[in-house]
Amino acid sequence: MEEIRYIMITHRRFNQSKHAVSAVIGVIIMVAITIAMAAVAYAYFTGMIGGGDEVAPVISFTPNVSEKTITVASADVDANWNDINITFTNATTFAYLNVPKTGVLNAGDTINLINDQILRGTVTVTFTHVPTNSLLGTYTIEDV
Repeated sequence: MEEIRYIMITHRRFNQSKHAVSAVIGVIIMVAITIAMAAVAYAYFTGMIGGGDEVAPVISFTPNVSEKTITVASADVDANWNDINITFTNATTFAYLNVPKTGVLNAGDTINLINDQILRGTVTVTFTHVPTNSLLGTYTIEDV
């Protein structure tokens, strides 16, 4: 009988205390906090938030097969030759531009495949924006 009385007194004290949060509400709050932290981490690591990533400039090229040249048809205002990697490849090897272009990239700038590089035959020219590792264009010119 003494045990039952002790259990009832303890139970009564627990029910009378209004200062604690129920276990179910505590678990719900912990799960909500975990989900919110996971959502923020996901957004950060996928690039939705955080520092602004650099965007590749929009540049269009026009190849001229008869003159063996590739001309810049249009380019964004902030495009720079220092950020562009120009690779030449043929059936056996690859090379880079002999005289690298520097400064602002403008419409009308021309790359002469006969004078500006050493490869001969069918040559494929690839333009890559280095900071973003974006392909800007690939052009193949025969009989260089």
